[in-house]
Amino acid sequence: MSWTTGTQTETLGANNAVGAALTASATPTVISPSTGAAYLPTNFFLPSYGIGKSLLVKASGAVTITAANLTLAVQASTALGTALGSGLVTGTTGILASTNAVAGVTATNAPWELECLITCVTTGSAATFLASGSLKIYTTSTTWQNFRVGSTQSNPNTTATIGASGTVLNGGYYIELSANWSTTSQSITCYSYICLGLN
Repeated sequence: MSWTTGTQTETLGANNAVGAALTASATPTVISPSTGAAYLPTNFFLPSYGIGKSLLVKASGAVTITAANLTLAVQASTALGTALGSGLVTGTTGILASTNAVAGVTATNAPWELECLITCVTTGSAATFLASGSLKIYTTSTTWQNFRVGSTQSNPNTTATIGASGTVLNGGYYIELSANWSTTSQSITCYSYICLGLN
């Protein structure tokens, strides 16, 4: 390591167990394993040095899907295992949400992979983040469908806001993956999840 940047990549969380399968739930539910969950300690995004600080989240697992909308969200919660929409996460989509274009996929027990880069844009009482990445679903052993994921689906340069009254700066956050379905007879399981602090 050259230390040219004065920073190093750090593993903030990595699972050592398989997450519980989420079957046909319209309610956002945490699917990343609670064991080894990523945790951002108090003042992780400092007012002076938080801007530009980034996280890399990678996850994978298996999915069974037939003409349904799947929404994946990387969320920040003050309580471990608490799903999006509980009141602990402001906003409605978390830091990152997947596209509903997944509705065009039909697959049974197919591998999926998620990778996203999350960067702090502003700090303060309601910090903002830019997130961008991709979700792949392997419909066969040699083919896959790729979907863009980000802090918004409309404009790649639109930020997501989390935190209120300084909670992003003054309290710790668990970084987890949640999911929900639009219809029944679907299933998704998270086998692997890791969150890296890049700087």
